[in-house]
Amino acid sequence: MPGRLAGTGASLVLLLAAWPCMAVAALQVEVHPGPFPGELSCPALNRPSPKSKGHRDDVLVPPGHDELAGLPIRAEAYSQDIYLGERRRADPSRPFSIGLWGDSHAASNYFSEELMRALGLTQDEVQPTFIPPTMDRAGVHLPIRKYCQSPGWSYEYAYTSSQAGADFAKGLVNLRSSERNSYLWVDFRAQAQVPALRSVDMLYVSPARGEMILVGISADDGAEKFVELNAEGNGRLRIRAERPVSTIKLRLILGTLALQGFVPQYLNRPALYLDTLGIPGATVRGWKALNADYLKQSDSSAAYDLVILEYGTNEGNDQNLDLEKYVADLRASLKNLRQVYPDSLCVLIGPTDRGVLVKRPGRNEYQPASAFSKDLLHYAQVHHRLGTIQAAIGKEYSCAFWSWQDAMGGPGGVYSWLHHTPPLMARDLTHLTVSGYQLSARKFVADTRLTNYTRVR
Repeated sequence: MPGRLAGTGASLVLLLAAWPCMAVAALQVEVHPGPFPGELSCPALNRPSPKSKGHRDDVLVPPGHDELAGLPIRAEAYSQDIYLGERRRADPSRPFSIGLWGDSHAASNYFSEELMRALGLTQDEVQPTFIPPTMDRAGVHLPIRKYCQSPGWSYEYAYTSSQAGADFAKGLVNLRSSERNSYLWVDFRAQAQVPALRSVDMLYVSPARGEMILVGISADDGAEKFVELNAEGNGRLRIRAERPVSTIKLRLILGTLALQGFVPQYLNRPALYLDTLGIPGATVRGWKALNADYLKQSDSSAAYDLVILEYGTNEGNDQNLDLEKYVADLRASLKNLRQVYPDSLCVLIGPTDRGVLVKRPGRNEYQPASAFSKDLLHYAQVHHRLGTIQAAIGKEYSCAFWSWQDAMGGPGGVYSWLHHTPPLMARDLTHLTVSGYQLSARKFVADTRLTNYTRVR
């Protein structure tokens, strides 16, 4: 039986235990949930109003048809035949599992949602094995019902880390706060109105020995339990209750908490596990910067059957891009990836095609003179070079390559996608529309014959 410790205002149950698939011990807390919570209601926050950008004499808009007339643009996509490798299963007794990392193209989740449908699945048949703490990050859509987050939190990203071998879990981001009473509430139901969780593990950066983090945890508006997260917790707290729950509320009472994500244990077995771990602005360098041993130790679930890395857009936006350095960063990143997931099938998704906006004088006033125009294939050519490098370096680490740019028709295809009905490209010529992401996911499934690997039916 677990030992009972005194807590402030509520009893606390903590025990040190070894869990299946876990290489290290973890703390555990039992919470007593209240009645079924219904919809999560967030406290009102006074957020600052966005500042007006004021009047701009010049505007950036997509090029006109006359400017595109001379470009060598293909209207149709290239046919790709991608072999992911011999079908292997990390654990044949569990559903096929996929981990997808990337930038804003992945973070929006439109690609992943259509990938499910292309495999013949509904969202109710697919579950995550890990949920990163990026609920409040603009451009990120996670498989949760709702969240509430207070001010006072800040993000630490692996791809911008100046520290070599930084401690990140597989979300490649830490959510940090030192502000007392900072809170994060998460409703883990994805679709159904019924309680969804058997338990959930909260991952965090362990404090240095002698330091302490004190948090309050409650489930479904039940009584709050106070939990000390010390160096002996190994960065994992398992939250359990006597019945299934939906909503977990976290409150920081003392210390500095660097939250790394959640590992949910749901009631029902899915047909597919799918983790989408995209971060707007991210680059593949995040995999180079992390401590691979730490990530491997923090990941208690079975290895992914397939890992997908989708990067390149933000690297291509760097005006000082050094291709030799990019090659070195990509090799170091894939080396770490393979240290964590040595036997998983692997595919690199290259950057999409991207267009160039042209500057016009006045507000949306079209003037065909090209004095304001740039090289309309500049980014397309940069992305093509990055894709060529990814294809070559990927082979060194047994990773296949799928060209998203070729799926759009090759360099310049972005302009055809913009003028498609319905539009497949957003007017920023960098991001796709929902229809564009959906079409891309269907092409990816078809080109890689992913259904033959997952065998979901």
